[in-house]
Amino acid sequence: MLFNSLFFIYWFLPVTLLVYFLVPRQLKNMALLLASFVFYAWGGVTSTLVLAGSVVLNYGMGLAIGRPDGEQARKRMLTAGIVLNLLLLGVFKYTGFAVHNAGVLIRLLGLSPIMVHDVILPLGISFFTFKAITYLVSVKRRESAPQRNFTGLALYLAMFPQLIAGPIDRYRELSGQISQRTVTLEKFSSGISRFALGLFKKVVISSPIAWVADQVFTTPTELLSTPLAWLGAACYALRIYYDFSGYTDMAIGLGRMFGFAFVENFNFPYSSRSVKEFWQRWHISLSTWLRDFLFLPLAWSISGKLKKDRYAGFRSEGIIYLFAAMATFVLCGFWHGPAWHFVAWGTLNGVMLVWERTKPGRWIVRRFRPLAHLYMVFFIVVSMVFFRADTLTEALKFLRVMAGARGVATSWPALRAYFTREFVVMAVVAVLGSTTLFRDTGKWLRAGMVRRGDNGGPLLQAGWSLGTIIAVVLVLFVSTMYLLSQTNTPFIYFHF
Repeated sequence: MLFNSLFFIYWFLPVTLLVYFLVPRQLKNMALLLASFVFYAWGGVTSTLVLAGSVVLNYGMGLAIGRPDGEQARKRMLTAGIVLNLLLLGVFKYTGFAVHNAGVLIRLLGLSPIMVHDVILPLGISFFTFKAITYLVSVKRRESAPQRNFTGLALYLAMFPQLIAGPIDRYRELSGQISQRTVTLEKFSSGISRFALGLFKKVVISSPIAWVADQVFTTPTELLSTPLAWLGAACYALRIYYDFSGYTDMAIGLGRMFGFAFVENFNFPYSSRSVKEFWQRWHISLSTWLRDFLFLPLAWSISGKLKKDRYAGFRSEGIIYLFAAMATFVLCGFWHGPAWHFVAWGTLNGVMLVWERTKPGRWIVRRFRPLAHLYMVFFIVVSMVFFRADTLTEALKFLRVMAGARGVATSWPALRAYFTREFVVMAVVAVLGSTTLFRDTGKWLRAGMVRRGDNGGPLLQAGWSLGTIIAVVLVLFVSTMYLLSQTNTPFIYFHF
């Protein structure tokens, strides 16, 4: 089931909200949990069994880690819990990748390849697996007590607003809200506004841009011109931002309707001046997860080994950062997908993070703001080719066209055919919306209303509230028209 479907918006969500607010307080978590499993089961019963198995596994492991049996016993149980979670993820997500690459090696040796049936990838398994690990680590570190209420832990892992694509909230951030929360009129109305904004970003802004990107990337590279390739890459970079940030807005809005406060996941990443800053603003919950649960443990581990190593005196801090950053982003790429082009994408990001610590990298980032911003945008557009391509070979072919090394001569009439009125309008809105322009303008107008209201203009406040309601209704209406016209596209991150 998709957030951006008419069935979800006008049937599933209203019924779920109605039941949620009608049942007694002590049954609200159960009602939301049942709705979450219905939501997830829409994609297949098998996937639901995997999710249920993850809940049972981590409930038991959390109780085991929480027992006061000594630090070493708790550490062993944590290790076992992490291994079992990663094993679950590996079986369903990476079996095909492993078998395929093993088959390539076996064929080189002249042997018969291994044959296995395709494994169905449960939606969102990467996200609820990472959430499960944060829960176990939180219990091990005594940041949170083990959840003894099965429904409470199940709701943390399976809550439908963030089940499929995050954000990856830490257990310690939601544990108190799971046990006790309230829904105010202000929080509920802000949730509707945030959901409407995310729906508009996904359906109205992203879809026309996505159509152009898909048309370009599905065209054989030998038929592409250099300007058309750049147009496709730029459109994909915008599309993935509005697609994923729109989903996050919808998830945060849904959470507010049920009384939850989820973490923010995007902070205008295309306003960054470096790749490092980009990752501090893009998919923030994943970036901080990778930092806290992968990069820092790797850095500490390497640091301990370097202290005993003869190279420890030769800029060991740089060596630590190099290895930890590269390993983190290679695994980040592999987490996004079991394919070599994702590994190449992650590796490229790791290389740029390391390069930004060199003297030339620091000069570009710090010397001249417009140059730093152009450098960041150029890199992101180029790197997203690896993210969008079907294979590593196709990505490299596409980049050769972008570099002008191959492809066909530019046909300006063919290129102009992509610039429909709808696309041009939405592309301009998308570019401006990726900056803080609209947000800052809204804050400025709101501050002006408050100042005037303080000076005896309460009608202005009422007018602002009425205008907000009209805007939300209009946004929902336009988004619904797009959904009815079937110009919508699925969420990109459902593949991960």
